Amino acid sequence: MRRLLHRVVHDEEGVALVMALMVMMVLAVTTAGLLVAGTANQRESLVSDNARVAFGVAQEGLAYAEGMLYSAAANGTQPPTGSQDLTDLPSGATGSYYASVAGDGVTWTMYGTGTYHGISRTVHAQANVPSPVTTTETGVWNYLYADGTGSCTTWNGNVTVSVPILIRGDLCLSGSQAFTGATLEVGGNLSVTGSAKVGSAASPIQEVKVGLTSTSANTCNGVAPGTGVCDGTQSPIYASTVGEGVDTTPSMPCIGQPSSWDSTCTGSNDGTWSTLHEMYDNQASLPQSGCPSNLFDNNSTLDNSDTSITSVMFGSSYDCKLGSSSQPCSSTVSVCEIKWKSSTKTLSVNGQFYFDGSLTLSGNVTYTGLASFYFTGGISTSGSATFCAASAVSGNQSCTAAWNTLDDGLIMVTGCWADSTGSSLITSSCVSLAGSSTVQFGVYCVTQYSTQGGASNMGPVLANSLSLGGGAQTLIPYHYFPPGTPLSIQTTYLPASAPKNWSG
Repeated sequence: MRRLLHRVVHDEEGVALVMALMVMMVLAVTTAGLLVAGTANQRESLVSDNARVAFGVAQEGLAYAEGMLYSAAANGTQPPTGSQDLTDLPSGATGSYYASVAGDGVTWTMYGTGTYHGISRTVHAQANVPSPVTTTETGVWNYLYADGTGSCTTWNGNVTVSVPILIRGDLCLSGSQAFTGATLEVGGNLSVTGSAKVGSAASPIQEVKVGLTSTSANTCNGVAPGTGVCDGTQSPIYASTVGEGVDTTPSMPCIGQPSSWDSTCTGSNDGTWSTLHEMYDNQASLPQSGCPSNLFDNNSTLDNSDTSITSVMFGSSYDCKLGSSSQPCSSTVSVCEIKWKSSTKTLSVNGQFYFDGSLTLSGNVTYTGLASFYFTGGISTSGSATFCAASAVSGNQSCTAAWNTLDDGLIMVTGCWADSTGSSLITSSCVSLAGSSTVQFGVYCVTQYSTQGGASNMGPVLANSLSLGGGAQTLIPYHYFPPGTPLSIQTTYLPASAPKNWSG
């Protein structure tokens, strides 16, 4: 028995086998664990790489969405709200982008998505894009303004112009013409030749501006404004300052004239005479009281046919009213009124009125009130006619510089039709001031505004072209514009804010 125990105790062959088996089991488990861990790590790495590619594509989509939104804001358009696909992506990757606007119409959320080998990522951010701001441009009503760009604007004879001038195109002064007004602004090129002068050495004008912008290439007597012969200190141009870029955007509001006459009148305003039709139709639908026959129209069609306007307007006394509280005459005046008192030759006005024909002034008239008169045709004066604001009339019926445009102001608008449809226009002297006449009203003339002889107008003028050959001019600017005044509407797009609230 003792020998058996001793043998079991001292025999190592069985123990070694057991230990060997145990070691092999440990190694097998360890190897299996390592293989499993390696496979898991590899799979996780692949998923991470795919996610990074998907995320990169999503970020690219967000960048495209931002570009789409800000570009639309700068151009004053709405970006598309539907999903847009990305192109030129890595093989196997897809992506898209889009933007949606909140109920306030200002807050936009931009999205970018990316997918790669089954892994998808989405990122988004927000931006505030303010709505466009519309403003009314009134600056051109402080000048005698010529809107045409087809040829160089010139003046007639040895005329001296002493009121502010704004020319959209080129201005060519020659002969004995002179400009002595406070400011001369030319959107194109300025040419002063012969014995023509701008200002004088003893009395330089306040300012000369040439070119639509400060970076334009327009010239003043062949050189850059403010340099050489156009530095304002030598003949023929004397001015305290000479520079580039006019102060006011040269633009004449469209009433529907063809784009061949005014290049800015395109689209729905090209040849439709939209404003004339709108005003004529609106006035025809209004209730009227006390209005004499043929004052506004002699039939029921806009056709430039009423030849009785002048004789009726300044004939027997009347008190004509248009509109009512329930059917307003205009957006600013419920009841428009035009009243003539023949004994005092006084015209009282309030509102806006349409006359389907032309007007001729030959006598002496005093007017009071604020209004706009639209004519399908034109306006002319003759002899020693006066048309003076009540605030400016002196004892001898002459117009004085005491004219207060806040109380008494008329805007005369002429469509310049030469036929019944507006397809043919009065190309010269649509508004013609002649003789020794003097008037006080603002003018909007589709074609040519003309003064000759000793005639003068103290009001601002907007016309396609100017033909100035009358007497001394005195310009009284308008600070308040009567109902119906044609005004240019400018749309400004404010810059959008930087993206915020990124998430993804």
